[in-house]
Amino acid sequence: MSDYFEIKEEDLLGRIGRLRTRRGWVETPALAPVIDPGRNLVPPSEIVSLGFSLVMTNAYLIKKRYGDIGPELGVRGILGVQCPVMTDSGAYQLMEYGEVGVAPLEIVEYQVNLGSDIGVILDIPTRYGSPRETVAKEVDETLRRAQEALTVDRKGMLLVGPVQGGTYLDLVSRSAMEMAALDFDLYAVGGPVQLMASYSYSELVRLFMTAKLYLPPGRPVHLFGAGNPHMLALAVAMGADLFDSASYALYAKGGRYMTPHGVYRLEELEDLPCECPVCSKLTAKEFAEMLYQERVYMLALHNLHVLRGELRRIKNAIHEGRLWELVELRARSHPSLAKALDEYKKYTFYIEKFHRVTKGLVSGLFFYEEISRARPEVYRHLSRLKSRYISPAASAVVLALETEAKPFSRFGWIAELQKQLASDMELNGKVHVVVVSSAFGPIPIELDSVYPLSQHESAIDLRKAENAQAIAADVAWYVAGLGRYKVAVIVHEEGQRRVAMRIAEQLRRRGLPAYVRPFRSADDVVSFVKLVLGLHT
Repeated sequence: MSDYFEIKEEDLLGRIGRLRTRRGWVETPALAPVIDPGRNLVPPSEIVSLGFSLVMTNAYLIKKRYGDIGPELGVRGILGVQCPVMTDSGAYQLMEYGEVGVAPLEIVEYQVNLGSDIGVILDIPTRYGSPRETVAKEVDETLRRAQEALTVDRKGMLLVGPVQGGTYLDLVSRSAMEMAALDFDLYAVGGPVQLMASYSYSELVRLFMTAKLYLPPGRPVHLFGAGNPHMLALAVAMGADLFDSASYALYAKGGRYMTPHGVYRLEELEDLPCECPVCSKLTAKEFAEMLYQERVYMLALHNLHVLRGELRRIKNAIHEGRLWELVELRARSHPSLAKALDEYKKYTFYIEKFHRVTKGLVSGLFFYEEISRARPEVYRHLSRLKSRYISPAASAVVLALETEAKPFSRFGWIAELQKQLASDMELNGKVHVVVVSSAFGPIPIELDSVYPLSQHESAIDLRKAENAQAIAADVAWYVAGLGRYKVAVIVHEEGQRRVAMRIAEQLRRRGLPAYVRPFRSADDVVSFVKLVLGLHT
């Protein structure tokens, strides 16, 4: 953590932080609405009044329009705002038109003289579909420009170093490593606009996470062009602290109506699914029948309210430790987001390193389906079983399939069974009870009160073959990996036989005798355990 970026709370790779600029503090995650310095669909001061603490404009366009007068007016004077302002360098125009009439060092100096709080070097954004040889040269040139930009006296302006490379992940990783070594104030992941426009969110996850692996964890990271509200939670979960987008205006001009879970055509709406100050006073018919200029303005305001509201939900989710659940909820809003979450889970090994074990506000976890098991708490539990846990020296393991009653060691028939096994003179010390959880897999009974092994609710249906197979594999890995048991007994309630049989099959394949027993009473299970122990001793 730097002296200008303070991390207050974390969840997954998302964090609530405070970024100090020379004009004031910006709470992150923050979206900077992009403002055209020549044409304002919504007055910048009105955007700020809606709760946006940072705005973004284009220094290249200001230079073209105002020239040497621009620094005299100052970027805040041009926009008519007093909040921190981030400026871009013309890289987007470079990507769109192939060239800009300004030198890389010149535009950095211009941003300093404008009074920008956060400036961006004139990098070369990676165009989607460009040949690898071209992209490699562009990455090299961006790195050269980055080194040159750091020689400028920035007079307190924070400077952003963008990572490029596009879908060529080896180039992305090299770009990130070399950019990180240059010690920029902020970093950014460049070139994702085309991916997001085509909803190629899986590609975006690979691009962003590859860069994130190599960037300094204590520095803020910017994601260029992220403005669709349904993907902001995923972006924050990946570690994006700042975004910029003109989507609020571009969507409004196209008659597109934002919601947290998708974008709709205004003319196709029967009713307005929103209670923002704009929508609470209008019907969908009244909105659609407005004169074009008024409709575009009002629709842009609505879109800004939706973006601001989604950022508030994300911050609240981080505070409550529920960012994963929000990401999972948003993943159901579009198949491309569901695929992106499936890609995101591949980085759980890295996410777990930064995901806090507990927070000041402790709440139970919710598991809805198999993808929920990709959350870092499950990975942490299983990896710690492997690296830290030492099981009791027992001859038999009783694998008790979970019940609704938790903690398992205190309530329900599992607690009763554990008590009887421990008090039986013949079995005392010979049997170890392990709960089979649909969320966490194997939970040794003596650990079940450790957060969050009992503090969760799961709707994962173990009657489904794929879910049963996944849990059986985890349990077999744990039991067989210990290598100390002579026999296993799987105890289940009605409706759990499928997963019990899968566990038994997996254990037998690994050479461990395994028996399945439906739960009738604790006495019955104790008698059965004595019987099978007698057969294998």
